Amino acid sequence: MKYRKTLLLIAALALSASAYASDTAFPDSYEPAGTGISQNTEFPFTAAVKQNGKWGAINSEGKTVIPIAYDKIALSLSDEEIRAADLASDDDRAGLIEVKQKNLRGFYDRSGKKIIPVSYETRSFWKEGFLAVEGRDKKIGFYKKDGTKLTDLIYESVSDFEQGMAIIKSGGKYGYIDKKGKEIAPLYQEARFFADGLAAVKEKNKWGVIDETGTYVIAPTYSNAGPAYSEGLLAVRDNKEKWGFIDKEGRTVIPFQYKSVHPLFHESMTAVQAENKLWGFVDNTGHVTAEPQFKAVLTPFSEGLAGVRTIDGKAYAKTDGTIAFMADYDQLYPFEQGIAEVRKGTVSKEHIRRGFPISIGIGIGWGHWFYPRCYHHSHFGWGIGFPLWWPDYGYEEIIPAVEVKRGYIDNTGKVIAATSNDHVFPATENGILIYNNSRYGWVDRKGIYAAHTIYRTIIPAEDAKVLLAKDEDKKWGMLSMTDGKELAPFRYDDFKYKGNGMIAYKEDGRWGLMDTAGTPLTEPLYKSIGNAEDNRIPAKAKDGWLYLDYAGKKAITFEKDAEDVTAFRKGRAGVKTDGKWGLIDSAGKWICPPAYDDLDIL
Repeated sequence: MKYRKTLLLIAALALSASAYASDTAFPDSYEPAGTGISQNTEFPFTAAVKQNGKWGAINSEGKTVIPIAYDKIALSLSDEEIRAADLASDDDRAGLIEVKQKNLRGFYDRSGKKIIPVSYETRSFWKEGFLAVEGRDKKIGFYKKDGTKLTDLIYESVSDFEQGMAIIKSGGKYGYIDKKGKEIAPLYQEARFFADGLAAVKEKNKWGVIDETGTYVIAPTYSNAGPAYSEGLLAVRDNKEKWGFIDKEGRTVIPFQYKSVHPLFHESMTAVQAENKLWGFVDNTGHVTAEPQFKAVLTPFSEGLAGVRTIDGKAYAKTDGTIAFMADYDQLYPFEQGIAEVRKGTVSKEHIRRGFPISIGIGIGWGHWFYPRCYHHSHFGWGIGFPLWWPDYGYEEIIPAVEVKRGYIDNTGKVIAATSNDHVFPATENGILIYNNSRYGWVDRKGIYAAHTIYRTIIPAEDAKVLLAKDEDKKWGMLSMTDGKELAPFRYDDFKYKGNGMIAYKEDGRWGLMDTAGTPLTEPLYKSIGNAEDNRIPAKAKDGWLYLDYAGKKAITFEKDAEDVTAFRKGRAGVKTDGKWGLIDSAGKWICPPAYDDLDIL
């Protein structure tokens, strides 16, 4: 889902201030499977270990790779509400481990190489292999992911790297730095992001365009400029306060005749506002495809449609301005794989404007119009403030005065999940969880119910394409996510999905294991069952923990009772005996004898 590849990972966080804060808590007995990193990842095994009150890390051979000298250690020590976004911020992000000593933090990689010394109080997210850190003197600098210091801590504020360049601020002026540490000196009153090797900058109250050497390719003559080049065009405003678009050589492609514009293109289209305050569409060749006729354009084009406000209400329009269908909702969103989110509900007029953090992106500050290029960042509030020149699209969070209801429609206007439901969960690639009249249901992306809203609880197991459901008699069963076929009868006391096609079921106070076809693999013999990884599943018997394989057979047992265990990762698992933790391999052999007070696989 190209519009929300980042948002999907942080959906619960992104909505935490809204009526959807309960998305991850609605179904009772919910227990997500897995431990945060795919078992197929190429990252080496690393486990955090605690000894004598201090933390460090060991590798798959039990060798100490990070000294046991730190107060805390984790993949991310960011605040909980932004931790998921932090871990999703950059390629290979999970290959780095953050440590804390007193009030300062630093980074190691999984091999034990020190990437950033314990030296910063606050940091950005990793972006394009770079991290900005702020020291005690509130100055900021950059590190590379290989551990090289790109700059000293000398800047007042910085941006993310975008297309190889980051904005820097020093002495109250803005400039740039590239990935080799070469600066374009801070000379500008304001600076936009680079795209296609060009960026708009403001000098002496006029906007022009520079290349990556800092040379003007378009002289500063404009009164304002858009956030970046988009499909080879830049939105600029002339000295008569009219907006148009220029190409990379400064040639006018879309004439300066508009009161306002949406400054980025999507699907080769954007929106322009005439002097009569009505909006129309124009393509990236300058051809007006729809004369100004709309009161507002609410979304970018997606799958050939854009959300608009007409004199008759909200709708989705085609590129030629014809109305595809009316959409009587309070908020419209772009289409993604054939469906669009819509919302109903009155919101208060009070908005919370978020300060831009150290990490900002080209798309931020432009609302849903720029969803495809939007980035989600941390909430430190101490980076470069994006120059807010577009009054209708600030970077704001709206606090609902009453509950706002989500729904979904398809590209014909057909309702897939109605906003009249009590709660509609975010759509996934497989379907949508619905809650109404105190009951749950599941609908696919075409609006066909696999499970009607008659169940007390539904837990979707997305990768296995099954639904774990609890009926009116409070008994659990399993349904196919695709057609609603009953795979396991509704007779069980509880169900939990453990990953890799393994289902834990509960009968008479004990747990057993079944597959996603509903076939029991073990009798209900166990006090507890853990997550399934590496063909090993932790199970707690009356005399301690052991491991089962995916056929439900005993794979690892212990001569001495195991008091606690972890799931396997990369052929290794933590086991606790006599109050101490050690490390075993998939055959149950000790790689690292029990010696640690605590252990956490990273």
